[in-house]
Order: sequence, then C-alpha cells, then structure tokens
Amino acid sequence: MIRPRAASDDDLLARIDAGLSGRADPVPWSLQDAAAHAGMSPAGLVKRFGSKEGLLLALARRWVDLVPTDRTSDDHPVDELRRYVRESFDAPSSAAAVFALGELMRDLWSPASAELLREGWARQVAYVETLLGHVPLAAHVDAHVAARTVLDALHGALLRRAVDLEPTPPDRILDTLLEAWT
Repeated sequence: MIRPRAASDDDLLARIDAGLSGRADPVPWSLQDAAAHAGMSPAGLVKRFGSKEGLLLALARRWVDLVPTDRTSDDHPVDELRRYVRESFDAPSSAAAVFALGELMRDLWSPASAELLREGWARQVAYVETLLGHVPLAAHVDAHVAARTVLDALHGALLRRAVDLEPTPPDRILDTLLEAWT
C-alpha cells in the first residue's frame, strides 16, 4: 500500500528554502542539509525530486513563481517596492551574502537553472517597472530602464555585502535612486 505524502512539494520547498536561505556557511549545501530542513531523508528528496539538480530546479521554479506579477497590496507603490527589495535583497551577514552568490554562480553553470534565472529576473524587472509606473518619475526617466537599474544596484550591493564593505541596506539604495528620479 502506498502511503500518502505527508507534505506537498510546495511545503517541502518552502521549508528547504527557508532553511538554506538562513545559512551563514558559504559551503555548498548538500542533500543532507536540505533533507534536515524538509524533515525527511536525502533518499526521500531524491525520490521526490529526482536528484539534487532536480531539487535545485524545483527551488528555482518556486522562486520564479513567487516573484509578483502585479501589485500585491493597497500600500503606496514605493512602500510595496521598499518591502520587496528588503525581503529579496537584504542579506543578514556577509557569510549569507557569500552563500547566496555562490548559489547564483552554481545556477549559472546549469543551462536549465540559467534559463529559470533569466525568467525570474525578467519577472522582477516587470514587477519593479509596474510599481515604478505608479510613482511620479521625472519625464526623462524610463520606468523599464529604472527597474533594471534598481535591480543592478541591488545585486551590486549584495556583492559588496559579501565582502562586508560598508553594506548599504537595500531600501536605502532604492530611496537614493528614487530621490534622483522623482
């Protein structure tokens, strides 16, 4: 008799993502690490996702799917954007930033992961552009170019955070850019 799954794939991926996102150790994660956060064995993860690569792709797909495609609240668009950049780009320590950047570099080596990154980044640009479209930007500021600039600045700040060179909070970067554009 087949036992029913105790947790959905989405529940497992949420637990794994939360656990791995909080890592301060720059060493690449293993199936054992992911399994500990999922509350199951590494073999169970392989059975569920096929391999570590399959799990990585499922985590990347989950990230893409979680990027908003439209406004998510009735808050002022700048407040919503500030909350999004803080939640998405605020590494709690330089070690956490190193871990995140290491994962990004590993993702870029995989064509399937790189394709998901392209999709996710395009969604991020579209979302930030949507929010900026509700902000009175100066006439010379193109919301699409501004959205890409915001994300480029935030990724650069994550690199700087990785080496702990006077890290700037993500919402402060956003505020500085908005001051120049409004």
